[in-house]
Amino acid sequence: MAASLNSSFGANPRFNAARRTPPATFAYGNPGTGDSPIKVNTLPSETNNKAPDVDPQILSELHGNLFSIKTDVFIRNFLYGEASDPDVTDEGASQSVSNSGRHALDEELAKKCLEALVGQDKNEQFQQVVKHLNMDEGCEMAARISPYQEKQFTKLVKGIRAEKDLYQPLADLFLFINIFFRCYLNRGMTGEWSLEIDRSWPLPTDPKEPNEIHRTLLRRRFIVSYNQEYQYSPHVPERPILLPDLSLVLCKKLEGEWIKTDLPHWKDVKVPIEVKLSDGFDANRVCQMARYARAIRLEQFDRNFAFSLLISKNKCRVFHWAASQCHVTEVDIHENPAVFIQIIGRLASMDPQSMGYDPRFSNSGRVLSNETRRFPTRLEIVPARPTEYHEPSSGDGDEGREPLVLDLFIDRPMFQARGFLFSRFTRVWEGREVDPTTLKSEHGELRVVKQNWADADRVNEAYLYEKAKDVPYVARLMGYETVTRTIDIRSLWHDGAIVGVYRKGAEQALPQLDTVDGEKPFTLYTCKESPRAFSRALVRMVFEQKGRAILKAQSSRELLEAAMQWIVGVFGLNDAGIIHRDVSSGNLLLGYDSNSPAFLIDLGLAHFSPPNKEDSSTSEAEGDRTPKAHHHLTGTLPFIALNLLIALRRKKSIKHEVHHDVESVFWVLLYVVLLAEESEDAKFALLGLLSTEPKDVEKEKRGLLSGILNPNSKAADRITLDGRYKDLAHFLGSFASICWARFDEGVDIKLDDLIALIDRTISSLPPGSGERPKTKRKRGQEEGQEESQEEVQGSGERPETSRRKRNPEEGQKEGQEEVQEEVQEEVQEEQVDGSSTGSSRIVQT
Repeated sequence: MAASLNSSFGANPRFNAARRTPPATFAYGNPGTGDSPIKVNTLPSETNNKAPDVDPQILSELHGNLFSIKTDVFIRNFLYGEASDPDVTDEGASQSVSNSGRHALDEELAKKCLEALVGQDKNEQFQQVVKHLNMDEGCEMAARISPYQEKQFTKLVKGIRAEKDLYQPLADLFLFINIFFRCYLNRGMTGEWSLEIDRSWPLPTDPKEPNEIHRTLLRRRFIVSYNQEYQYSPHVPERPILLPDLSLVLCKKLEGEWIKTDLPHWKDVKVPIEVKLSDGFDANRVCQMARYARAIRLEQFDRNFAFSLLISKNKCRVFHWAASQCHVTEVDIHENPAVFIQIIGRLASMDPQSMGYDPRFSNSGRVLSNETRRFPTRLEIVPARPTEYHEPSSGDGDEGREPLVLDLFIDRPMFQARGFLFSRFTRVWEGREVDPTTLKSEHGELRVVKQNWADADRVNEAYLYEKAKDVPYVARLMGYETVTRTIDIRSLWHDGAIVGVYRKGAEQALPQLDTVDGEKPFTLYTCKESPRAFSRALVRMVFEQKGRAILKAQSSRELLEAAMQWIVGVFGLNDAGIIHRDVSSGNLLLGYDSNSPAFLIDLGLAHFSPPNKEDSSTSEAEGDRTPKAHHHLTGTLPFIALNLLIALRRKKSIKHEVHHDVESVFWVLLYVVLLAEESEDAKFALLGLLSTEPKDVEKEKRGLLSGILNPNSKAADRITLDGRYKDLAHFLGSFASICWARFDEGVDIKLDDLIALIDRTISSLPPGSGERPKTKRKRGQEEGQEESQEEVQGSGERPETSRRKRNPEEGQKEGQEEVQEEVQEEVQEEQVDGSSTGSSRIVQT
C-alpha cells in the first residue's frame, strides 16, 4: 500500500531539478521564436530547499506521457519484444525458442492453466501442480487456489469486502500460475518439476573468477508485503517510504528452505503490485504505480525499464515504464482469464534481459540485496565512433578497438541523479580498467563512467567531446556507446494500437474511466494523429580523468590557475564551434591533484555550429533530420550572464555566445569567494545571487558588475573582501569591469587580456594566500574526509540586519539566512569526475 496522494515526502532533496520529458503532442519550441515554456531552477536556499511533494510532480510528468495501448499489441511489443529467452526449450530440445515462439507457447500454456483451474480436483494437471506447490510452500495449497467458475475467479469476488481480502487469494493464484508454467513450459506437458525456467537466473559469480559456476539457481516468488516497509541500499540518495501490497521478488531457496531477509528490499523487486477493491483509474492510483517505478529506478542501476501491476476485483492493468514515457494496457480478469494468466505467467518466467536488465553489467538483476558487497560489478563498453545524433551501436564497435571493461565502485557512486520518472537520470561511477589478460583490475587505471538517458534528438554529447579532443582543459573521452533507445511510440501507430493518451486538456475525450469517489480521474484522450512522443537514448561514456570540486581549491594561486585553464577551454571550445551554455560550479573541476590541470565537463547542453557543412552529419546536411532545436537559454541561475537574464525577463530570443560562458566563469569564481566571506555585504551579495527569482538575480548582478566590487570604489554599498580570498579583490573588480564593458558598451572580451590579468594577480599574491587551514580529523575519519566547516570556510553567524541601500527585501526572502550552510552542504554532495555530474539547474526559454 503506497502513501497517499498527499504525501509530504519530497521529490528531490532541496533543489536538484530533473530535466524532465515534455508531454507528448506538446510543441517543442521554435528556434526562431524561442517559444518554449519557461522553466527556472536554482541553487539552494532556505526558502526553496523544500521540494514539492513527489505526487504532484510525478503526475505532472505523466500528463501526456501515459499511453493506453491495445492489449494484444502491448503483450507482443513489451512482454515479448525486448529480448530473446535463452534456455527455454520446446519438448526438451536444445534449441532456444524465439520471442514469437515463446509467445505462442505461453498462449497455449495459459489456456491449459485455465482448464486446470476450471476442473481443479478433476483435472490431472491441477493435481500435479498442487503437489509441487505443496512441497514448495511447505503447506496444503489446494483449498487456497481460486477456481474459475461461472466466468469468474470465485475467490477474487465472493466474500471480498475490503482491499486486504484480495491480497492472499491473489498471491495464491499467482503462485499456482508460477508453478504451472514451471512444470509445463519445458517438459512437453509432462508436469515434472523443472529448473529450466530459472536457467537464466543463476547465483551471481565474481567476474574476477570466470570459471566459477553455480549450480544453484535463484527463484522468483510472489509475496504479500502490504505491511512491510521496503528497504534501500545505503548509497540511494532518496528513500521514499513505500509498501506495495504484493511483489514478485527474487529470492533463494537452499535445502528446501526459503532464505528470507528481515524486510523486503527494492533491489530484489522484479514487479511491484498494487491492489485495489474498486476498478477506478484515478490520479492517486497512477501516482502510486509511478512511485514504485521510480523506486526501482533509484535502486536498480542495471535496469533499463520495468513493469508493475495494478489489480482490482475485475481489472488488471499492466504498466511498462521506460525512460521517456509509460505504456499501460487493461485486461478484464474474469472476461479474459487466459490473457490474464498469460501475463502473470510471462512476468514470472522472464529472463533478466526481457525484464529490463542490461547484460553489459555483470550479474545484472541477479545480485540479492543481502549479497551486494560480495560481488563486484563489471561493465563492458564496446566503443563506437560517436555520430552527431544518437544511433544505437551495432555491438561491433570501432574496428580494431577492444571492449573497455571496468570494475565499477557501484556502492559509492560519484553522482546519482535524484530524478523523477522521465529524466536523464544521470549516474556517474568511478572504476578501474580490467586487464584483458589476467581479468584483474587491482592495478588498472582509474576511469570515470557517465551513464544517462539523453534526449535522442539533441546533438550527441560524445560527438561534441570528439570534436573537442584537441581543445585543452576539456574532459577527455576514452570510449562511448549508445546502448539502446526507448521505443518510438509512432511505430505502433499504423496498427491502430494506441487507444489514447492520459492527460489534462481540452481535446475531445473518450468517456471517462471509472473513478473512486472524491478523486479526479486521469482522462483518456483520443489521438487525432501519431503522437509526437519524446525519445531517449541510453548513453555511456568513459573519461580518462577525475577531478576535484572547485571548493576544494588549496589556495588562491590554484584557483586562479584553474580559472585561466577554464577560460582557455571555453575559448577553445568556441573555436571548435561549441558553446558550452552551462558553465557552473559543478561543471568546472580542479585537477585530480596539484600536478593535474583543471578542466571543463558536461557538454550535454552545448550548442554545436560546425565551421563548415563537412563537419555536420550527412543526414542533417541532406535535410533528412529535423532535430529538436536547442532552447535559447540554459544554465544555472547564479552563473548565467547578465544580458541573458535580461532577455529572459523580456522574453526575447538571444544568441548564446562565448563571452556569456566567460562571464559565467566570473560568477563561479565570485560565488566561491563570497562563500568564504564573513562580512554582511558579502553575505547579502551571495543571497542575491542565490535568489529564486531571476529578476532579483539580474538586479544583484547589475550592481556587482557596475562597480561595487572595485576596491577603489567610493560607493556606499561597496563590498569589502576580508575572508580567505581577500587577495583576489582587485582581480575580481577588474574581471567585473571587463564583463561590464562587454555588457554596457559591447567591448569584446579578449583571451589575452584575461590571461594577462590572471598572471599579474598570481605574481602579486603574498605567500600562503588563500591556503586552507589545517584541521584535525575526528577519530575514525579516513584520510581525505573533512567536515563541512573544513570543506568550505566562512560559514559563521548570519546577520540579522540588512546592508545599507541593499536590504534583504530587494530580491531576498525571509528565512534565507542559512543559505550559505545549505550551499556548502549541497556542493559537497556534488561528486567530481571527468564527465557531467548532472547537477546543473537549468533555465530554458
